[in-house]
Amino acid sequence: MQSPDERDRWTNELTGRIAGSSVQAGSIAGGVHITAPGATPLPSPAQLPPPGLFANRHSELRRLAALAEPPGLVVLTGPGGVGKTTLALRWLHGIKDCYECQLFIDLRGFSGTEPLPPDEPLERFLRALGAAPESIPAGTDEQSALFRSMTTGRRLVVMLDNAVSAAQVRPLLPGAGASLVVVTSRHRLTGLVVDGARFLDVDPLGEPGALELLEHLIGADRIGAERDHARSLVELCGTLPLAVCASGARLAARRRWPIARAVAELGDEARRLAALRTGEGDISVSAVFNTSYLALDEEHATAYRLLGVHPGPDFSVAAAAALIGTDEDRAAELLDGLVDASLLLEGPGDRYGFHDLVRLHARDASLAPESGRETAFARLADWYLTTAVAADRTLMPGRWHLGERYAAPPDDLFASRPAALEWLDRERPNLEAVARQAHENGLHAVTWQLSEAMWPLFLQRRHYRSWIRMYELGLAAAESADDLRAQGRMLEGLGIIRLNLQDHGTAAVHYETALDLERRAGHRLGEASALEGLGVVALATGDPSRATELFALARDVHADLGRPRGVALMDRHIGEALGMAGRHTEAEETLARALETFTLPDEPYHRARTLTCLGQARLRAGRPDEAAAALREAYDVAREMDAPHVEAGTLRELARVAQHRGEPGERPLLERALAIYTELGSPQAAEVTARLAALPDAPPGDPGAGSDRPP
Repeated sequence: MQSPDERDRWTNELTGRIAGSSVQAGSIAGGVHITAPGATPLPSPAQLPPPGLFANRHSELRRLAALAEPPGLVVLTGPGGVGKTTLALRWLHGIKDCYECQLFIDLRGFSGTEPLPPDEPLERFLRALGAAPESIPAGTDEQSALFRSMTTGRRLVVMLDNAVSAAQVRPLLPGAGASLVVVTSRHRLTGLVVDGARFLDVDPLGEPGALELLEHLIGADRIGAERDHARSLVELCGTLPLAVCASGARLAARRRWPIARAVAELGDEARRLAALRTGEGDISVSAVFNTSYLALDEEHATAYRLLGVHPGPDFSVAAAAALIGTDEDRAAELLDGLVDASLLLEGPGDRYGFHDLVRLHARDASLAPESGRETAFARLADWYLTTAVAADRTLMPGRWHLGERYAAPPDDLFASRPAALEWLDRERPNLEAVARQAHENGLHAVTWQLSEAMWPLFLQRRHYRSWIRMYELGLAAAESADDLRAQGRMLEGLGIIRLNLQDHGTAAVHYETALDLERRAGHRLGEASALEGLGVVALATGDPSRATELFALARDVHADLGRPRGVALMDRHIGEALGMAGRHTEAEETLARALETFTLPDEPYHRARTLTCLGQARLRAGRPDEAAAALREAYDVAREMDAPHVEAGTLRELARVAQHRGEPGERPLLERALAIYTELGSPQAAEVTARLAALPDAPPGDPGAGSDRPP
């Protein structure tokens, strides 16, 4: 018989109201499994939705596999519509059999409604893992703790789609173990680095992938029948999967539509975003971008709208600061915020730009009346012009200028000539775009002054098509402003372009028109420039006597105005004309006089050109050794200042020296000159090609072919 103490020791009692089954037990060893009568065990969660259409993400799949070894936290970031979710689901479906189960939740970070608070996905996950509803705590912290407890040591897949922040993700991370967590977001979520996250930026598909996706939608037969139009279509879609799906779905529903019709619809930038949606509106590129834009705070939203005003392909922090109207430090912070929101792309060298379709969205946003679009563009145009003028002055400080900005340009923007030249070359597409937009906005003086400021770049790098576009645009702007002097300046620039392209008749017309305008305006410097151009035309067409007369008239103007640099330039021309006329002694004396001026350190371009003319004159005079010395020095100066056209000219003339001497180095020199002319698209390539064709076959071991410096 038990004593009272023993009876108390083994007594089990329940107190209070009890609902449902209860179990009373004494000492228990081993696990306890309780199943209500007739209950069916819950299946293992398998919540991953199907991935949908997938195309050409093989490299991304390989990178994801590497990031998930060992399993951990992987974050896919990219703009809306780029295919992050599809990529993640395709990958996870391929590896899901290696895991116990899969959990999935759309966190609605960019749905246009409030993002899901952590307690809602936690409750869903806990139920899916078998927690009884009444056992799930009410607080988020307790729910997160229970989730970690239930997942510790397990091997799960957890996909958190459309996350808006690290704070939204962190409570949903499972406990320690071999689980794989995949997060997709339009934001960078860099805060998850402390949780061991590894990141993959998802870019648009590229043309092959976009064509493959389009083929899935409309069929290979339609792609094959209109392949060029199909390429145009995916290009207009920016190879963004969502945009390709929107266009493809419309074409799939309209079998009689040619792809060309969709291309025509998208060709109008003003209507492109509106056209990138299905008839039912369930796929809309504009709506996707809107959700990202509306999620921005006011300062970032304002920056996004104003950056949409930029007409060029990319921009620097300094240009962005001018547009936004702030300092560079704050501009950099705003740009980084937009990059983190996947509304802006960060390129090499602290450059930024939009995806083509996002640019259209930003541009549309900038059209709002309160956006300050016109004021922002005026700031941007002013910044580009001021900086271009500073680059021009750094490269050619002695050149005369018409634009008013040259009166007091900033002197400390560029530390060297190479830096100034590199800036002009890098910004050339932006300078063109800003000049065009300025003309459309009525800022005509800005347009032609930008053309004038780009002169050193065109002279040294010979971007012929860009050169023509800029000076024709500058002429149109000068005509709109009814500025006779500016019209003359632009025509003189166009004349030099046509001379370089060996279109002598058009060049002469430009210079004659410019001369008339300059005389009507009473602009003597401009008159000297037009006379100089007509002299170069005469020289190029084989009339050195007439050329000498015209150069002498221009020289007189420069002398009257007290411009020794202008006098030296005309002396160089006169010396070249005298050499062509066989007046060798006078030619060398005149060129030597010009060289004295261009020995100054701030005139390397004209020093190289004068040395080249001197080498030509000496060769005509039958002194090849002295000619070679001048030409080699010209070559060195041209190389140092990065003027490839001048460099090719010295190589071409050194080949004549080799021919005169009967040396075997002519062919390699001409081949090097031809390579430069071909790259520049210069018409001189034809002349050099003809000279090469006339040469005998090169003997083995022809010297000079492997040397950087000519013999």
